[in-house]
Amino acid sequence: MPEYVPSIEFPDGPCTEVCLYFLRFKQSLGQKFEGSYVYCLRDICQQMNQAKGDTPGLSKDMALRIAERRTGEAQGTQLKRIRVLRQLAEYMVSMDMQAYIIPKHFTQQYRYDFTPFIFSREQIAEILHCADQMEYRPRSPYMHLVMPAILRVFFGCGLRSAEARQLKHSDVDLASGVLTVDKSKNMVSRYVPMSASLATYLRNYVNSMASFFQRHDHDVLLFPAPSGGVIHDTTLRDAFRALILRAGSLAATGAFPRLHDMRHTFIVHSYAQMTGELGFDTYTAMPIIATYVGHTNIKDTERYIHLPAFDHAVSAPA
Repeated sequence: MPEYVPSIEFPDGPCTEVCLYFLRFKQSLGQKFEGSYVYCLRDICQQMNQAKGDTPGLSKDMALRIAERRTGEAQGTQLKRIRVLRQLAEYMVSMDMQAYIIPKHFTQQYRYDFTPFIFSREQIAEILHCADQMEYRPRSPYMHLVMPAILRVFFGCGLRSAEARQLKHSDVDLASGVLTVDKSKNMVSRYVPMSASLATYLRNYVNSMASFFQRHDHDVLLFPAPSGGVIHDTTLRDAFRALILRAGSLAATGAFPRLHDMRHTFIVHSYAQMTGELGFDTYTAMPIIATYVGHTNIKDTERYIHLPAFDHAVSAPA
């Protein structure tokens, strides 16, 4: 087999090759096995390489040790690692290797026990101010323009990371102020109306990126990486964390909110405004928010409602 070199470096060891072939196999199927899944696989690979011997394999003891929930770990993170580990073991068995496949009933039913970080209005304003102060860098010539814009879309529309990163220029109707999210999670497509202020900001952003967009075709990405392709989720996460460190009030807390916490924040503030200032009852507000953010099950939206004690009636700004 030809050598496969991933964008994320894997540690050397007896199990590295099979892990890399498994990664190539998943991606050859067209599956979105990237970002955090690749980092998860690398972590599994590193632990498997610690086993004695030069023959790649996955013993029952090693599999159970890798699958254990770690101190302070969210259950969702553990379950993701178990899914990847199970799929890797199945692949190894299909290649006539010795591997223990963790049974599907191994863990208890998922309990949503993670508490997201909900940004206050002041914290959102501080992050956006720091983003607006970003300077031009030759290695990432568009990031100082892209980052302030994509953060405003996260906070102002509650998009998922992949939805925002994969938005095309043609998906944005700046005249009517509507984004089109095409076949996202669960193959759900939807229209996402923007606030007037966000639509105005994006019009100015598109004008500032005019030279880039003119060099590319109609399907050019709205928030491109330096190569013109999709910004990697880890690149966006690292840039976001750098802004958190610059935001004094957030840096003082020692917290590193996730990109997905901006989606939580949008839903929480929207719910607070609809049921407070606008006078909607819960049974009216919840389905509206669910449709807007692309949830197919109302219970998915209910899990996002963690009303912050500091603020009960203001939506996230654009």
